[in-house]
Amino acid sequence: MSLNLLNFKNWRPPHLLFIKACSLMVVFFAVWSPPALSSEEFTLITLKVRVHLMQSASNKRLSTSLTEGGIKTIFEEVNRIWSQAGIRFELEGIDNLQALGIPEKRWYIKDRNWVKSAIPTGEFSASAIDVCYVKDMGPNGFFYGEPVVVCEKPDYHKVAGGCDNPVARVTAHELGHVLFLQHRQEWTNLMASGKNGISLNAQEIKDARKRALEILGRKPEA
Repeated sequence: MSLNLLNFKNWRPPHLLFIKACSLMVVFFAVWSPPALSSEEFTLITLKVRVHLMQSASNKRLSTSLTEGGIKTIFEEVNRIWSQAGIRFELEGIDNLQALGIPEKRWYIKDRNWVKSAIPTGEFSASAIDVCYVKDMGPNGFFYGEPVVVCEKPDYHKVAGGCDNPVARVTAHELGHVLFLQHRQEWTNLMASGKNGISLNAQEIKDARKRALEILGRKPEA
């Protein structure tokens, strides 16, 4: 008993810098993800995309002001982001799509449900991923079964090394959901919500490429 008491009396707290170093190591391993592989290691996978620019005379929030030229610029950046996974999204076409006549949104209706109810599906592509652009809505974008829907005025927070084109980043993020990727908490990751990060880790790249090949009806990679 006296020995234990002596040890206790002689004890001194560890240096503050040592404590901070240990804390940083814990944080690092908690958020660290396997690094992405170089795109040079992949065979390019190309998925077709059909873009619909939503228009509505009665609901201005649905009418996008984006142009064909703007869409091409957006997809140049989308493809830059996805080049790390060896995946390219090729524009099959760009058209104006007239929204269905629906009542004004009520407060108890989710924005995404209201927007989706205004999108006619008759002109969707049979061979491409359909992406619709609207002017304004609550979420920056969504995908829960076709189509992908993206807002031209996204609300987001900048992160180091993030994308300077917020609409392109939201588009790339939602296409990640098409490829079965889930949301991430790591701010610099493409799948983080409300940020402009663009990174993908090795597992996400593997999963995205697997799903892309399934969409094309091709065999998985060895």
